[in-house]
Amino acid sequence: MNILVTGSKGFIGLNLIAELRNQNYLNIFQYDKDSTLDELELYCKEADFIFHLAGVNRPLEQSEFMEGNFGFTSVLLDTLKKYKNKCPIMISSSIQADLDNPYGLSKKAGEDLILAYGKETGTRTLVYRFPNVFGKWSQPNYNSAIATFC
Repeated sequence: MNILVTGSKGFIGLNLIAELRNQNYLNIFQYDKDSTLDELELYCKEADFIFHLAGVNRPLEQSEFMEGNFGFTSVLLDTLKKYKNKCPIMISSSIQADLDNPYGLSKKAGEDLILAYGKETGTRTLVYRFPNVFGKWSQPNYNSAIATFC
């Protein structure tokens, strides 16, 4: 099974990949902000499941929320359509998606895009809203209050 993990160098991506390797999943495609569009093309062509974890949560400019959380999702889905790949896709979101702030609005836009894609293509889509994250590789003053206190 070929598993694509976007946001592979982020906190959740690192932990997910470590666990997938513990479960002997050997074909893990890792895509992050320093990856190329050619890599994305290959991964989207070959993926059997996608964990879409890539996103922006601490930008310099507010416009980066929408660019990262909606814009890249659009690129990913367009690439899957190009190769007619209807593999299941899970997008990570946030409980902030219910709130009226730039981050929440961008996460909700990404969710809506994924759900519309599922209806359009018949692809199984999953939205997971993380209520809180903590664990190995948590960064103080970034991932959670617990990591900061520790």
